Amino acid sequence: MSSLGGKIRAQVSGLLAVTLAAAACAGRGRSGASGGECRPVEGPFTASTPWDSLSGSWRLTLVAGSGPMAGRTVQGALTLRAQDPALRRVDRPGPTTVTVPVIGTTDIALEAVRAVRLGDVRSTDPTQPGVAIWASQSPDGAVSAVMRIGQEAIRSNLMRIEGGYTALFLRQVSVNAIRGGWASGVTTEESSGYFCAQRVSS
Repeated sequence: MSSLGGKIRAQVSGLLAVTLAAAACAGRGRSGASGGECRPVEGPFTASTPWDSLSGSWRLTLVAGSGPMAGRTVQGALTLRAQDPALRRVDRPGPTTVTVPVIGTTDIALEAVRAVRLGDVRSTDPTQPGVAIWASQSPDGAVSAVMRIGQEAIRSNLMRIEGGYTALFLRQVSVNAIRGGWASGVTTEESSGYFCAQRVSS
């Protein structure tokens, strides 16, 4: 009887070990998948959706690739909405057309990746929001886009090119994901990396 009990205990122990190992592997798989969601992207700007379709809630991830916080990752909430039509066009000299089609807010802890915080990132003022996407179209039709973060770096009639900045350079835009690179600093670049924004289901 004791021999049978020993066999049963051995089988249970073996089954438990296999179960725990499987759970650990599954856990690592989920972690790897989650980490793999945000990855560097290269190449020119591409968009498969119009700007107005980006309104809604997002999860923003910044990964530091250089600077004192290299290797660190930070996440936060990002809310986007279409800019008021009257405030979309940016008057500036030259043949390039510049618009601000999307604005928003975020609560991301920029300091965690040593990015510069320029004023209120939660501002809902349409003339000076916490977040704004600037889209530029050259005469040949080529489009580029940058997401500026920080109320002090964003004005409806000014694109700041000097002083502090935290800028996300958009490379891929779809209805559920935005990807690209980012850089931040005061007069010169102090940290940079890549970012991903994933739509959050309501």
